[in-house]
Amino acid sequence: MKLTGPEGVFELNILDYEYSDSPFFLDRNWLIVSLRTRYNGHECVRTAPLLSTWEIELLLKWMRSVANERELSPKLTFIEPGLGFNNVSHKGNQYTLRIKMSNEAQPNWHADSKPFWMPVTPDRAELQHAIGDLESQFRHFPVRD
Repeated sequence: MKLTGPEGVFELNILDYEYSDSPFFLDRNWLIVSLRTRYNGHECVRTAPLLSTWEIELLLKWMRSVANERELSPKLTFIEPGLGFNNVSHKGNQYTLRIKMSNEAQPNWHADSKPFWMPVTPDRAELQHAIGDLESQFRHFPVRD
């Protein structure tokens, strides 16, 4: 999933399940994700178990709601506090999202202890493409019972 803005790029890719097999439902559904950021000439790749399968489902529902202008909530947070999404868009074909990265998700070039908020401004086509890409990735890593 790739979202761009005037100052940078944010990419999220699902790499694998954190555990190949576990007797515990929660552990079986943690995903290792790769976050690639480029902002004002700085680049960083972070890889960590930041999201669960059901949180990917939530992210997809949230992104669809933003794209359809029937927003479920202006922001989306997860169990692990390293990643979050915030919609600050006004109606129209252009979206303004802020992506919060802290802890394991924080880019290494951001030395501040406060979270880094990356602005991205996808148009409708880019947001739809990002949703489609994340849906495709999620099909390879569905919720495991």
